[in-house]
Amino acid sequence: MSQRQGWTRTWGMRSVRTIGAALALGGLLVAGMMRNPGLVNAQDIATPETTLAVGVPTVSVSGHGQVNVPPDTASVSIGIDVIQPTLAEAQEQATAQATTLIEALKAAGIADEDIQTAYFSVNILRDYSENADPTQITGFEIMNQLQLTVRDTDMLGDLLDEAVNAGANSINGVTFYVDDQTAAASEARKLAVEDARTKAEELAAAAGLTLGPVVSIAEGTVSPMPPMYGGARGGMSKAEAATPVQPGSSTITVDVSVTFELR
Repeated sequence: MSQRQGWTRTWGMRSVRTIGAALALGGLLVAGMMRNPGLVNAQDIATPETTLAVGVPTVSVSGHGQVNVPPDTASVSIGIDVIQPTLAEAQEQATAQATTLIEALKAAGIADEDIQTAYFSVNILRDYSENADPTQITGFEIMNQLQLTVRDTDMLGDLLDEAVNAGANSINGVTFYVDDQTAAASEARKLAVEDARTKAEELAAAAGLTLGPVVSIAEGTVSPMPPMYGGARGGMSKAEAATPVQPGSSTITVDVSVTFELR
């Protein structure tokens, strides 16, 4: 027998021994796991995901929940718009009107932390009409807008009246909303899940199947939809400001996506 043949035979015998040892070790491991289930690795345990992966049917649906609640808070922008020939005159009038307005708002029951300056501007006015000189300054305009949070919606009508009486000539919209939406959102969430289950049951029945447990569920963003009212700027009369305000209702909505197992 040649030296090459000897090496081949020796290597082949070693390979057989190695394979045999591996098979024997594998057998011992299998036997050990059967005698002691605690030796089974976590990844070897069947999970809902692995179960679904081998062909368990599912159905995915969306659910919508909606709750209407009376708003308890209002947001309103109230301010002044002053035009005078000189900047000094405009500043003097704007300062006086703004100070009077803020004092009136506080006297009406609006807390300091619920009054915030939202916009302030000083504009140079020029005459751009035909045959006019656009480089010529005709006046100055100062706008000072306050954002208010009104925590008693029943007082809003009187508050707007007081604001106009105090010199406000710009009201840029009123928005009603629910300050604490926790309870309403919880109710809308339940309704959304119920809606999803109803849809899934109908689909399952149409397919000749029954609905199993929930496999996954996800919630979209809670969406408050407050009623919004337009505002007015400039030239407001006291009669217009005293018009009654109706808060209506706010709608809290929740959307969910749910996947059920089918049987």
